[in-house]
Amino acid sequence: MTGAPFPERVAALQSQLAAGDAAGVRVAATTLLGDATLDPAQRAAVLRTRARAAEALRDPVSGIADLEAAVTLTPHDVRLWDDLGIQRSQAGRYAQAEEAFQQSIDRAPGNARAWNNLGNTRSAQGKSSLAIAAFREAVARKADYALAWANMGKALCDAGDLADGDAALTRALELEPANVTALMALGTLRRRQGRVDDTIRAYARAAKAAPANAEACLQIAFGLTVRDDVAEAASVYAEAERRDPTLLRALIGGRLTLPYIPDSQAAVVAAREHYAAGIDDLTRIVPERIAGIAPAKVLDGMRWSNFLLAYQGEDDRALQQRYAAFIGATIDRVKPGARTPLQKRHRDGGRLRVGFLSAFYRDGTAGRYFERWITDLDRERFEVAVYHLVPGVDPLAARLRARADRFRHCPRWLPSQVEAVVRADELDAIVFTELGMDATTFVLAALRMAPLQCAGWGHPVTTGHPTIDVFFTSGAMEPPGADAHYSERLVRLPGIGTRYAMPVVPPGATRAGCGLPEEGSLLLCPQSLFKIQPDDDVLLARVLAAAPAAKLVLFQGLHPKITAKYLARLDRALAAAGVAREGRVVVLPAVKHDEYLKINSVCDAMLDTTRWSGGNTSLDAIACGLPMVTLPGRFMRARQSAGMLALMEIDELVAQDLDDYVRIAARLADDRAWRDAISARIVAARGRIFDDPAPTTALADELLRLS
Repeated sequence: MTGAPFPERVAALQSQLAAGDAAGVRVAATTLLGDATLDPAQRAAVLRTRARAAEALRDPVSGIADLEAAVTLTPHDVRLWDDLGIQRSQAGRYAQAEEAFQQSIDRAPGNARAWNNLGNTRSAQGKSSLAIAAFREAVARKADYALAWANMGKALCDAGDLADGDAALTRALELEPANVTALMALGTLRRRQGRVDDTIRAYARAAKAAPANAEACLQIAFGLTVRDDVAEAASVYAEAERRDPTLLRALIGGRLTLPYIPDSQAAVVAAREHYAAGIDDLTRIVPERIAGIAPAKVLDGMRWSNFLLAYQGEDDRALQQRYAAFIGATIDRVKPGARTPLQKRHRDGGRLRVGFLSAFYRDGTAGRYFERWITDLDRERFEVAVYHLVPGVDPLAARLRARADRFRHCPRWLPSQVEAVVRADELDAIVFTELGMDATTFVLAALRMAPLQCAGWGHPVTTGHPTIDVFFTSGAMEPPGADAHYSERLVRLPGIGTRYAMPVVPPGATRAGCGLPEEGSLLLCPQSLFKIQPDDDVLLARVLAAAPAAKLVLFQGLHPKITAKYLARLDRALAAAGVAREGRVVVLPAVKHDEYLKINSVCDAMLDTTRWSGGNTSLDAIACGLPMVTLPGRFMRARQSAGMLALMEIDELVAQDLDDYVRIAARLADDRAWRDAISARIVAARGRIFDDPAPTTALADELLRLS
């Protein structure tokens, strides 16, 4: 094209770039820039084209440099400022990206694209209110701007405004029914609302609209696992992997997904064997798949949690360590030194800088457990940072924010983003109050972000991570020899291991008001259905056979398929015990906490599960004076109720074996006088459980000693 008019030469470069020859474009553009006859506008146009080639070649440094040179030549060209902002944002230079978008807006306030991009950059920094304001400006200037409506809907949802977020996403899809950004955000919103089938449908629309979109397939597979459609999920994980062989979450999910409701104990064994083989497969194939991938993408792609593994009630230490070794080896390949132990900071007598990180700092099990770990630390001795990884700030999170020296809100941030924030705070110690319930925190725990790294017992099973030094647990709940169950150093805190506020039980509850039958003893088994294992079914059936007038009270699962699958399995155990489910089993819908406490207060006893006992549910039962029968298992997670009863010196409810469990449960069902006496003793002794400052005092002492 030498000698051709300039517009034709630039058009040829753009065609070459569209054809995928970014390397050739870079060479040709460099040659063209050597033409001394180019005026500033022409030179800026060539620099812009070369910057786009650099973007395609994943060379952000060169692309940004070219665009910075271009805006110097033609500062009035808002397209250049927009492109510069985008490339800076992609490179993580968010503050500089904001400056570029603001330059564009200052020159053209009606530039809706710049407002939208400014909103995206603010969202990436966690500036949710400012991001939403920018998106509102975008749609105010271009009312049919579907992408801006979609981005605004996503930002509103992340800020906790689900109603307005839903409305914005609906508007985006009215304008553009196949808008993938809106469909993906809608899928996320429907998942938060517990609408599993609608979640799958939204992501399926996104997958159809964008045949190369592997993330949509990944999210469909996640939704299918919530319905316990494990086989179908596996095929969709495979499709996600086909669309993007580097999508690590698809690789992991396709090999490590576990069933919610195993059909039998033999199915549990088979699932664990499949899981172990999956780790071996990942260890073999992942090194090749991640070759040349950016470290941040690899780290973010490792988000996974083996949540259901621990509920099977087996010894998970070896499997957890094998999985942790896979994560660690993968990180070491792309981020050498990210897991190297850190030197202790010289405090010179200053406060210990400790961070608490979780996606569950809200009103729920983990939030109620560990709020006082954070708020009770003496601020004369501790400087406290809280890393809040969930969208929105409810009253519990607001209390943490008011008490913390630094409250870092990182809603739905990727591990690479959270890591940067934590490292910048230069902590002396970090405490992951639960590890195993959330995918982001579990991969973060594989890094070394503080000299001392600790796990709490929010998910009471070893992490397997060599980067976790200490596991804080409840001394009352651990069995003898418990140190062998953990890869971490086990530190036993007194009592139940935390300072837990006693729930306030709403007055005036009635059976009719709770949707329960008036006649017969009500035996409550309040656990999530995935917590009830096949051998628990047999035990529950035996109790109903031994107490013919009693009724079992359960709660529905996360999806109707889960409930149906569980009841079909329970039916087999009931039939073997000569018990019909009709008239003997009541299945209630999930309810809010106050309603749940009312249900506790009108039932007669609680039946504990044996492989993972009640924790928060047992504390709720104690607050209601509800007797519970429990059979301690091998591991701490199966001994929580027993530990609480031991602290109250109510040993009569702690069974010695399965036969003893049935005997105690039947007596609770049939002997009202004994049951009432036990209930009175619980009410009299529950002060030993609730609002005990000893655990948080011991936690503070241990943090100072270990640091």
